[in-house]
Amino acid sequence: MRVRVITSRLLAAVLASLWLLSAAHAQSGGTFSGRYVGFALSEGVVASIAEDNGRVVGQYTDSAGKVFALNGQRVGEGAQGLLERDGVQAFFQFETRPLGIQFLYIPSSDTGRPDMANALQAALARDSVDVETLLGQAPRPASDGAVVLLDGAEGEELASQYAQLEPRERELIRLFDHVQAHLTGRLCGAVKAGDLSESHRAVALALERQQAGCSAISTLKERAIASENYDDFETRLAIQQELLTTTMSCNEGDNNAETCQTAGAMNAAMFEQWRRAAVIYAEVADRGGTGAATGSAPAGPLSLRGGVGDNAASGVPVPGARPQQ
Repeated sequence: MRVRVITSRLLAAVLASLWLLSAAHAQSGGTFSGRYVGFALSEGVVASIAEDNGRVVGQYTDSAGKVFALNGQRVGEGAQGLLERDGVQAFFQFETRPLGIQFLYIPSSDTGRPDMANALQAALARDSVDVETLLGQAPRPASDGAVVLLDGAEGEELASQYAQLEPRERELIRLFDHVQAHLTGRLCGAVKAGDLSESHRAVALALERQQAGCSAISTLKERAIASENYDDFETRLAIQQELLTTTMSCNEGDNNAETCQTAGAMNAAMFEQWRRAAVIYAEVADRGGTGAATGSAPAGPLSLRGGVGDNAASGVPVPGARPQQ
């Protein structure tokens, strides 16, 4: 058994940004209310959202500066509904991500139905989040701290170490979806083996934002491991672990500008394509992917409950699953 501990002067601004993100979420009572700004390939996109008793309203501005009125309802961990501009209607879906939301703009077909084949996604962060710093591209004053990557511990020991991480450390790790999937899968494996109670605090923390329980994640992980594509997952995992540590070093001023710019660009693409553990493992097992799609619409479904015509409250014909690649 080996526990890898990487000690560093964690960037104060990174932790402050993550703290603001957590605080904003807590103050909003878990609602989507707030302003969200696109980053990386989604620069220029803005969504201003207000949620009240399950209804979501506001404005959506696309990358070309076109402003749409937004009107819909919450569905599970996301929302969906209509976009309207000058009498022209489109549709939307969005759901939570560690930095904010992933927004799907869905044009209307000639028949007035959602045209999922031409849907466009955008990665949006809450405007309180310092995305530039999180990407590792912005030098900031550093402070003492530590980040722990749990490479070898298992069972109760792994759970104890994960639970003992500072909340902001867990948030930082959670941004790297394959790293989080790996940790979540290992904790869920311990649950399935009977080493832990599923009510263990560490398991609950690992499952945050995953929208799936340990049974589903463990089953999908087993299928992924048995597939011929699992080496791709492990390669992606190793890259993300290196990016995580490189980003911290960049923020401390310990790497040159070229290295940090390269890491920042890779982080930007990765954060835009952030996936839940179940989606990552399912893609490895069933579609030969690595959970790292790069097209305009991701390979996995948004998993918003309610398909076309299911929005009885408003009569809006909302879309179901996202398109496949």
